[in-house]
Amino acid sequence: MTIQRYYYALTSSRALLIQMVFTLNAIYYVSNAGLNPLELVLIGTIMEVSVLLFEMPTGLFADHFGRKKSLVLGTLILGVAHVVEGSTPEFWAIALASALWGFGWTFISGAEQAWIADELDGKDLERTFLRGAQFTSFARFLGIGVSVGVATLYSPQVSIIVAGALLIVVAGIAFWKVPETKFVPVDREAGDNGFLHMVKTLKTAANQVKGNTVLATIAFVTLFIGLASEGFDRLYGAHFIVDYNLEEEKAVVWFGVLYAVAFLLNMLLLKIVEVRVKHRLGTALMLINLLIVFTMIGFAWVGNVWIAVALYWMTSALRNVNYPLISVLTNERLESKGRATALSMIGQLDAFGQIAGGPLVGLLALYTSIAGGITSSAILILPVVYFLWKMNHAIKTSKTI
Repeated sequence: MTIQRYYYALTSSRALLIQMVFTLNAIYYVSNAGLNPLELVLIGTIMEVSVLLFEMPTGLFADHFGRKKSLVLGTLILGVAHVVEGSTPEFWAIALASALWGFGWTFISGAEQAWIADELDGKDLERTFLRGAQFTSFARFLGIGVSVGVATLYSPQVSIIVAGALLIVVAGIAFWKVPETKFVPVDREAGDNGFLHMVKTLKTAANQVKGNTVLATIAFVTLFIGLASEGFDRLYGAHFIVDYNLEEEKAVVWFGVLYAVAFLLNMLLLKIVEVRVKHRLGTALMLINLLIVFTMIGFAWVGNVWIAVALYWMTSALRNVNYPLISVLTNERLESKGRATALSMIGQLDAFGQIAGGPLVGLLALYTSIAGGITSSAILILPVVYFLWKMNHAIKTSKTI
């Protein structure tokens, strides 16, 4: 079994189980737990605060003790979080689960990319990340069917708990089966204490980002994507349920179809990018995010449910291309030493953006309308387009980045 297949199997199985939760959590939060728009956004903010606090320590953990150990531990914590989330449909339990989920994700964020990049010696990353994203989208597609089936037979709550339990099983299998052969820990220099060694690792990672135009641009892009994403992620479900008066029984099937088509479109779009956009990833990212601005605003205000569904599909498919393209641009320019820490630093900017942007969008939605909150999320993407345009211009005028 090639190392890419281990990567595809691990990321896909985890994605399938997480999608079992994400397909239904909008229904669970609104219909079962009765959360209002501000509480919906606060759930995400709590998660991102956890990410912000722990992204750097867990990145250091991965660089010192092993990327495999980090991603296995993270998958285990995600499973526990979903079991807690599904156990009690109350704000406090969901908030606690969100904090746990953010903590667990920081062990995976950066570590998984660093693990596969090291195992491949930094080669063939574009194909690996894009194909991995296609497998992940297909796994999410399957997860939708499983979640709808379990929810129809039992309830959304049962589906969430089952997914959490199976994530714990996946963590155990990964611990025993996933190989790690190329990891080299960041060693202390003679005379360094633990704190000084941590500071030196952080400086090494920060210097990699600051010394490269593309990496510095990706840092700004990540911040603004974070500012824009949290509001949309927490409000699109409420937009369908509240503004289009979906009943819980119909909502289960509706959300299943919404996610299924979105992931099929995403797989198609990723394949087009893999075949047609070689060495023009920056331009592709810029155009994709410009389209997202228009489709997101249209989704918020169109008024016709069928057109809104089509615009949601377009927005979701386009947004899911951002991550693999950014991963390729980032990992191709990072050195192995301190790679996980550098990736965690960039991930921390996403968390900070979501913490800052989420409550603002939630308050706008609470005191104006859900459509107004989604529109503000779209406006926050405009700086992403600008920074990517500047990066593309810099690439054309310099061969050193």
